[in-house]
Amino acid sequence: MLGATPSAPPHDRRPAFPADFLLHHRFVAQAARTPDAVAVVAHDRSLSYAELAAESARLARRLADGGTGPGAVVGVLMEKGWEQVAGCLGVLRSGAAYVPVDPGWPAKRVAGVLEAAGIGTVLTQPRLRGTIEWPEGVEVLDVDVPPSDAPHCEAPDVAVGPEDLAYVIYTSGSTGVPKGVMIEHGPAVNTVLDVNDELSLIPEDRVLALSALNFDLSVYDMFGPLSVGGAVVLPAPADQREPGNWLAVMADARVTVWNSVPALMAMLCEHLASEREGSRAGLPPLRAVLMSGDWIPVALPGEIWRYFPDAAQWSLGGATEASIWSIWHRITSSDASLSSVPYGTSMCNQRVYVVDQLLRPRPQWVPGEICIAGAGLARGYLGAPELTAKSFVVSPSTGERVYRTGDWGRLLPSGEIEFLGREDMQVKVGGYRIELGDVEAALLTCPGVAGAVVAAQGTRGRTRLSAHVLLDPDAGHSGADIKRMAAEVLPRYMVPAVVTVRDSFPLTSNGKVDRGALARLQDEEAEAEAITLPVTSEEELLLSVWSTFFDTPALSVLDNFFELGGDSLQAVRLMSVLRQETGAELPVSALFAAPTIRDLARELTRAHGSAPRSPLVPVRTEGTAVPLVFIHPIGGDVLCYSELARKLGDGQPFYAVQAYSAQDDAASGAGLEEMAAAYAKAITRGVPGERFRLGGWSMGGLLAIETARELTALGRTVDWVAAVDIIETPTGLQRAALTESELLTWLGRDLAGLTARPWQPEAAIASPADLFTSLGTQGILPGDLGLFDFREIYDRFARNARALYGYRPTAFPGPVHFLQAKSGAGTDAVDAWRALCKGRFERVSVPGDHYTVLKAPHVDTVVEALTEILSG
Repeated sequence: MLGATPSAPPHDRRPAFPADFLLHHRFVAQAARTPDAVAVVAHDRSLSYAELAAESARLARRLADGGTGPGAVVGVLMEKGWEQVAGCLGVLRSGAAYVPVDPGWPAKRVAGVLEAAGIGTVLTQPRLRGTIEWPEGVEVLDVDVPPSDAPHCEAPDVAVGPEDLAYVIYTSGSTGVPKGVMIEHGPAVNTVLDVNDELSLIPEDRVLALSALNFDLSVYDMFGPLSVGGAVVLPAPADQREPGNWLAVMADARVTVWNSVPALMAMLCEHLASEREGSRAGLPPLRAVLMSGDWIPVALPGEIWRYFPDAAQWSLGGATEASIWSIWHRITSSDASLSSVPYGTSMCNQRVYVVDQLLRPRPQWVPGEICIAGAGLARGYLGAPELTAKSFVVSPSTGERVYRTGDWGRLLPSGEIEFLGREDMQVKVGGYRIELGDVEAALLTCPGVAGAVVAAQGTRGRTRLSAHVLLDPDAGHSGADIKRMAAEVLPRYMVPAVVTVRDSFPLTSNGKVDRGALARLQDEEAEAEAITLPVTSEEELLLSVWSTFFDTPALSVLDNFFELGGDSLQAVRLMSVLRQETGAELPVSALFAAPTIRDLARELTRAHGSAPRSPLVPVRTEGTAVPLVFIHPIGGDVLCYSELARKLGDGQPFYAVQAYSAQDDAASGAGLEEMAAAYAKAITRGVPGERFRLGGWSMGGLLAIETARELTALGRTVDWVAAVDIIETPTGLQRAALTESELLTWLGRDLAGLTARPWQPEAAIASPADLFTSLGTQGILPGDLGLFDFREIYDRFARNARALYGYRPTAFPGPVHFLQAKSGAGTDAVDAWRALCKGRFERVSVPGDHYTVLKAPHVDTVVEALTEILSG
């Protein structure tokens, strides 16, 4: 309960808000006026205003019946979906405030926020309930589609005013403890209505909700359109970083308003440039673009107008502590000639100043700290009165309460403010505000770490974190080890990209860490590494291609694709470019095994030769532990193991086995036993030693069992097999031959599951081309995947599926660790395979479902289980 926190801080000179300044009030009124209008468009469900009103009223009643009401806070832990909107509205209509909790956070951070906020009740989605380690005493309520005969519920009649709390958003804290920013209804509504007026938002508008719920841009994404009768458009959870899929969603839903950090809009423009070549055919009717949270590259507005010439653009700024935004600037074409896009002028009922250390106004052109006053200010930080008093102070010149942002700027003669950055320990990465001290504190909790310094690197809008650590004498950790441990306590966007172990830190004359000297040392080391130049034509080609992917001034042939920020989508694009440039057919998994330019150049050279390609992918060859070999699932590639291999650490040799291509003799008509025999021979030829440990996900688990049998017959030792979520049973494999129609449907279902998108075939699927069209139109396939590449995916899947269903398993004498997904197929598969495994059989329950068990955050638990097995 929050009753002890004053709702009207001293010296608060905000205007008296009308009684209807409640975030949910205008939505409720709109639902009564236009009940049949579309309110929410999600990947799996659309809701009218009447349906959303009924859902939120039902949730509000459930909460109220459980004792939740004004003064309480309720957690909302959900992936992107319609449930988020219904959940937040339900909490507000109960009189309580909602607290967004990211399901991707590490378990310790989730528990820490729930405890710090005093949250006793959490709303979640049914698919996430079994994947979270819920703290004891927390009540978890599912938000799900109600049964058709669910009774009508009225929302409770609660007394809530503009001064009551609406939401609490947690941001990074300098001590390692996140700060809960308390925002009341009145200030939040003030911002939402001001932006709606500026945009002239109307019922026909649709806003794309890209931002995470725990990022305060989401507040406008929801309540901006719902206040005027418009619609919120939500991408699928898996699509939040896939611009090709955004474009499909936007076009289908006729999105008119974009609101994000600049980096996401830059990704969309880059995708359009590579795919559209200037064409605007079929694009959504975007008329307004809002960008905030980070530097806006001065060239970006021009790129936006290239594709959306009718879209008005705004730069917005402010702080979570001041209700989303407090300052804005209408972008014009003349801004392209400036050094930076102006920060702008104050928004309605808000005042933004540039002041000196004594909070006195600075004259024009003189840099100073940006402070915010007026209607948008937060109540303060939840449970942190001292921090509140430090950040929210009284201006000696005006006598009003102001928030000290820590941002640096200067007043221009035009009356606008220019943003100059920060001079403290706070940075922006991907639009998220991060206190470097928060990351340093997390690193110091890692066993063996005696000291930590974190710095920000990169240019405006492309910042990444780097860390320097000192270790205890007997720690023996590598930088990768520390990075893996940090990922267990920090959200992904706060994990340093690079961790360097140092013998000592340079110090200033007064004994403090000399951060400037440390940065220079890192630059010198980077320059020394950057002198490794290409020596072959293949390396020169790759260096040229990579330079178009990464904004790095001096690429080396030893740079790692993934450490530079490359992802799976870029990997697909890279291989497509290389195929066009060289004619060489390289699988994406080749990049997994050869992530540097030098290594990949060797793969290109081999691809031009006639020697058959080995299925073995040596991911990590160094280390003294027994090699761990994971075999491909039914799709045939091994990128699904990339996160697992990385998190297991540098000391664990890790190899993967990918499927043979259709051109290899070993793939022609091979059954599962023949595949296993070929893989066993490849392992004996390519993995050092006589002793191995095997594993695999889904079909890969069965291949691992059979490969272990073959290796044993060859005189090698296999300690055990780790089978991750095998869902087929021995009895289920004994069926008639698969038809092509069944194979196509199966592949469609699998690809939809992997992307977390529903798939509804519009017509009969009779060929791979039909499936390609169906999946592409529903946003399940990447926009840059062609039919030729998709046919290869299908052919490989079909070969493996036929091998799987031609398999007749027999008793296996060796030890098996069966890692079963909690939200998977149930215990039938476990019990069936247990009967055939005559050696030691251990069942380990891991979070997630069949498609998410090896993805963050669930892969962390798989790594923990494997680490324990490996050390046993």
